Amino acid sequence: MQGDYSAGTPTAATNPGGQSSSAPSQYWDLAKLKRAYTDYLGNKSAEIDEAKNARRYYHGAQWTAEQIKVLKKRKQPVQTYNRIRRKVDGVVGILERLRQDPKAFPRTPQHEEGADLATACIRYVLDQQEWTPKSSEVGRDGAVDGFGGIEINLVSGDSNSPEDKDVEFEVVEPDTFFYDPRSYRADFSDARYMGVSKWVDLDLAKEMFPDRAEDLDAAVQDGTEFTTSPDRENKWFDTTRKNVRLVDCWYLHKGRWCYSIFTGALVLMEGESYLVDEKGRTECKFIMYSANIDHDGDRYGFVRDLKSAQDSINFKESKLNQILASRRLIMTNGSVNDVEKVRAEWARPDGVVVANPGGEIKADDQTFDFAGWSKLLEGAKTEVENFGPNPAVLGTGVERQSGRAIQLLQQAGIAELGPYIAAYRGWKIRVYRAIWNAIQRHWSAERWVRVTDDEGLAQFIQINSLGIDPATGLPTIVNALGNLDVDIIIDEGPNSITMMADTYDALLALASSGSPVPPAVLIELSPGIDSRTKKKVLGMIEQANQPGPAQELALAGEQAKVEKTQSETMLNMARAQEAGRPDMSALQRMDGPTVSPEAQEAKAWADVDATQAKASQSRATAYKATVDASLAPEKLASDIQSQAEQNWLRQREPV
Repeated sequence: MQGDYSAGTPTAATNPGGQSSSAPSQYWDLAKLKRAYTDYLGNKSAEIDEAKNARRYYHGAQWTAEQIKVLKKRKQPVQTYNRIRRKVDGVVGILERLRQDPKAFPRTPQHEEGADLATACIRYVLDQQEWTPKSSEVGRDGAVDGFGGIEINLVSGDSNSPEDKDVEFEVVEPDTFFYDPRSYRADFSDARYMGVSKWVDLDLAKEMFPDRAEDLDAAVQDGTEFTTSPDRENKWFDTTRKNVRLVDCWYLHKGRWCYSIFTGALVLMEGESYLVDEKGRTECKFIMYSANIDHDGDRYGFVRDLKSAQDSINFKESKLNQILASRRLIMTNGSVNDVEKVRAEWARPDGVVVANPGGEIKADDQTFDFAGWSKLLEGAKTEVENFGPNPAVLGTGVERQSGRAIQLLQQAGIAELGPYIAAYRGWKIRVYRAIWNAIQRHWSAERWVRVTDDEGLAQFIQINSLGIDPATGLPTIVNALGNLDVDIIIDEGPNSITMMADTYDALLALASSGSPVPPAVLIELSPGIDSRTKKKVLGMIEQANQPGPAQELALAGEQAKVEKTQSETMLNMARAQEAGRPDMSALQRMDGPTVSPEAQEAKAWADVDATQAKASQSRATAYKATVDASLAPEKLASDIQSQAEQNWLRQREPV
């Protein structure tokens, strides 16, 4: 119910009698709106109760009041080992690991630059609205309640222009959501209406609708029939406070999506949807998805499949603890005066039991089938553990297995969640499309957006700015969002990430076997290091590989010797050419055989080459010393790790 509805086409509200004051046939009247909600409550009562129970199981409230009463009467501990929450949280973790940023692709080559602009705008809105935690919450709602989603709202932008709106979205609370009970599709595409219903303080309702303050005073505590009675409302709802039940219903009417905000007595606001798709058709602001749909059309999450095993775990754990902590007594009639007192004393480690003369008391040594109960308990635990994300997917219990075996186990665990992950991904694509459509329609003023690319670098992009067309020299709008035609799809990022991880594992195996793999390559391909840390570490390695002051001085000295030799040789050759005779002082003594000028020149160049080779050898020696010094810490760490692994393997060997 949040957001600014002025972007749509709101009309005069309905009078308390239920008749519209403007056009009776343009929107649904109050009677039809109320009937839509009550139809949902009547047809989906089983689904509502199951979702309520699923939320209790997720939060650890897995015993009923009657069961707790019976356990206390038996002196049996009430124990809860909440494996459902761990399993659901594991599913949410898998969704987070598979999360990828949206990517816009052009339909035509002319819109390639526009696709990059659309990608930047969508990511800007997602970052601004904290997409990561909200999408994870929606994923958990789908796993527990059976469905989840968001509602897209418009709020006033920084320019305060009526035409320029900011796009926001909020998570829809499943216990406030209602929809067309005839809907059967996982994406709610066949639902003719959907909405939310909430209790609102009277003062807040008057702030939302100041022109209907008097009517709201008359509607206090009205609309009690428009609730699913969730546990949290039953806890905080106070009949002595002034509350109003507001219902925000979006429905298809004459091929157009419309909305109405009403109570049990009057319609407060109504109008046509302010959201349109890429083809100009109106859209609903609620974007929802379902995890599973059964044969009755009811939507449900993972708790339905885990509930039986969870109950078995709780019951057997409680029973086994009771058995271990107690023993039965066999006594003759009249052996004691107070049986309950004897029972309490027998249970105490230092208890004293006094028997009457001639009475007999002894413990029942009949063995209980403890092993059978333990086996049933292990079966129930295995049933929960093997559902959905198995321990391999979560990274536990695979310490001694090969990388390929771990990968196969993880793929099997994710494959079991295939339909759910497909529905969740489809929902995200629809969210990206809806956000982009809202941006194109409602971002009309000039603005700057700050986006962060895949490498973590931030950049600023100007939207709807006034510039000069280089072709015509006339003023034009730069980066005009309304003129872009792009298609939004999600990247298949996990495949590239998996390939990078496989490459890293292969190179790591080569490095472990002694192959010369540069450390910089391993760091660059490491999947567990973020880009900023990679750049920092690579910079440190590059700096360490640079020669130090002493080595630079030695290299400079060798280079000076080479240059001096070259200069002296060239000077001697020049003098020899001027004199027209061989330069015997530089090339050969006079007492030796006569050497031709060509041979003298060849010998001089040979001396230069020899000097340069000697200098190159000196530089190589200095560089090797630098590399050895930089790799010394890594070699030491590798030796320590290798020694630790050998010690661990030695400890694992049987004695």
